[in-house]
Amino acid sequence: MSEKGTMIVGLTGQTGAGKSTLSKMFSGHNVFVIDADVVARQVLEKSKGCLMDLVLEFSTDVIHPDATLNREKLAEIVFSDKAKLKRLNEITFPYIIDEIERRIEKEKYKGTPIVVLDAPTLYESGLDKNCHRVVAVIAPMELRRDRIIQRDQMTQQAAMRRINAQHDDEYYTSRADYILTNGEDIDNFRFSFIDLMNKLQASYDDGSYKLPYRDASEIDLDSQGRDKGELAELEITEDP
Repeated sequence: MSEKGTMIVGLTGQTGAGKSTLSKMFSGHNVFVIDADVVARQVLEKSKGCLMDLVLEFSTDVIHPDATLNREKLAEIVFSDKAKLKRLNEITFPYIIDEIERRIEKEKYKGTPIVVLDAPTLYESGLDKNCHRVVAVIAPMELRRDRIIQRDQMTQQAAMRRINAQHDDEYYTSRADYILTNGEDIDNFRFSFIDLMNKLQASYDDGSYKLPYRDASEIDLDSQGRDKGELAELEITEDP
């Protein structure tokens, strides 16, 4: 294990905001990324206990005849009812969190310098408490809607159900150390990401990542002269 430890960076935001693009940029710079959505899919495929709990809650409609999860049916149920979405999270979070924490501990043991945890439900799951820094990505609703439609090949009505099932911008930004506002200029995104990456690396190198954000005076992404320690708001874009 490294004497400097492992810096955990949480990445969160609404669906369609651009988290996956940012994750890819981190991966492209040799930063280890844990994708909570991927972990969730793997857990649901392998955990018979979790699948049984979902059947007990939502009926056998959520499984195929071969006893595998019917994701489309489950999504149809939970994204039309916030209470049911809450129950889904309550059922699945313990299984998913256990696996994510296992993977984080594995990277700590290996001495991995920085680990990014890409988790749409970072706050709801309590995983933000494992993070030294949190990055929130937000974007205009219309842009998110169009991305969801294109990405998931769904109707506008279905895309809006997903958007309306989530929290507003303030929920994601109020506890974040960095707020990335997703625009449509890919060059701005690249420049902002490099700036962010450099600051995170510097914070890791000098060990200040272990301190609360506002005590880490060197962390300042604003080139316009704002006070050190303020939340940084960047322009970011996502490839369609």
